[in-house]
Amino acid sequence: MRKMKKQEVTMSKKSPILAKVKGKLPKRMTYPEKKVEIKEEAYYLREVRYIDIKQLIKIEKKVYNGEVPWGRTAFLSEMNGSIPVLYLVVEREKECVAFLSARFENGDGHISNLIVDPEFQGKGLGLLLLTELKRMAIKHGYTSLSLEVRVSNLDAKRIYRKFGFESKAIKKEYYYKDKEDALEMLYLFEDKKNDKKKKSV
Repeated sequence: MRKMKKQEVTMSKKSPILAKVKGKLPKRMTYPEKKVEIKEEAYYLREVRYIDIKQLIKIEKKVYNGEVPWGRTAFLSEMNGSIPVLYLVVEREKECVAFLSARFENGDGHISNLIVDPEFQGKGLGLLLLTELKRMAIKHGYTSLSLEVRVSNLDAKRIYRKFGFESKAIKKEYYYKDKEDALEMLYLFEDKKNDKKKKSV
């Protein structure tokens, strides 16, 4: 296996949580597999494993008309980096149908990917992943979630606002291929919001 730059990585067939960086076990959020039912359909929610990456890329291609914004190298780089991450996948009949990835630093959980297979959109899987991410972030002492979304992606912006995200800023020409702007969004958890209100009084 080709070594990744600036770090030595020992791969595990099971989970990125077991990947060793520089001979030490990096701090990662653990997530036990669970069965969930949405509209009488059974799904499994669990951590992403290295063997899932091929399926994640397949979902990307479906969503982005054959394009692959995040390839295998990008996934492995984030999974094995020094910054804590959480990778969750929704599985239906042994097939990955949605996934979310987020990295955690400076009190914030930044969403790098939230993608649902077009055949499973509208079933609440995106909301399920966001809810679990929020729960895990609060459990580990984080105070906010953040993300970037294309300014033209009206459906995604509507879903994020409904969940609790607020618009913060426009990042000009954020997407390298077509130079489209991105909207930066932030979801500040209630306790932190209340703290800010008290300070402003």
